[in-house]
Amino acid sequence: KRQVAVNIFISFVGSGMLGMPYAFSKSGWLLGTASLAIISSLNIYAMLLLVKTRRKLESKGFTGIHGYGDIGRITSGDSGGTFVNICLCISQLGFATAYIIFIAANLNATFGIDRAYICLGCVPILAGLVQIQDMKHLSPFSLIADVANISGLLAVMFQDFQAYEIAVDHTIIQFNFSKVLYVSSVSLYALEGVGMVLPLESSCADRKWFP
Repeated sequence: KRQVAVNIFISFVGSGMLGMPYAFSKSGWLLGTASLAIISSLNIYAMLLLVKTRRKLESKGFTGIHGYGDIGRITSGDSGGTFVNICLCISQLGFATAYIIFIAANLNATFGIDRAYICLGCVPILAGLVQIQDMKHLSPFSLIADVANISGLLAVMFQDFQAYEIAVDHTIIQFNFSKVLYVSSVSLYALEGVGMVLPLESSCADRKWFP
């Protein structure tokens, strides 16, 4: 359960959370809060619905449901399974690209290493990690990522507190609808666990323990 809990945390709370303060500053605090609440609710509903769908199909006698493509194939035929897998690849490719850019930007700012070298260096590491098919074996890496995420969030909050000044003439924006797509995208990126919910459930020794 501990290994799954570690993987769940890092899967559902990504480094995109570090970009939420900036997104809120652009969209307005009220619009940002509403967007985050709506995206979070839809994300959780979709994740729980995926788990319920697999269990429902298994109760009807379908077996070998290991991923999203299997659910798409059973419910919509071979074309449905292919379509789901293509969408999944596109979404995960986008997340992976964003993470590589994020890593490259931070290491470049800290150590001055060329971004191109950092991006190329990340590829073989990621290529090796994706060969691990059991999520339980990834829990040590997830634990390191959990610590890094929490440390980063605490550092951002601490620096914000240090730089905080009582606003006198500053106008605090509540709504900026021109940035609604941006804040929604950052919110979705920060809560990316929908792509991992089925593998996480499969890695549970007792799947009934999973929500």
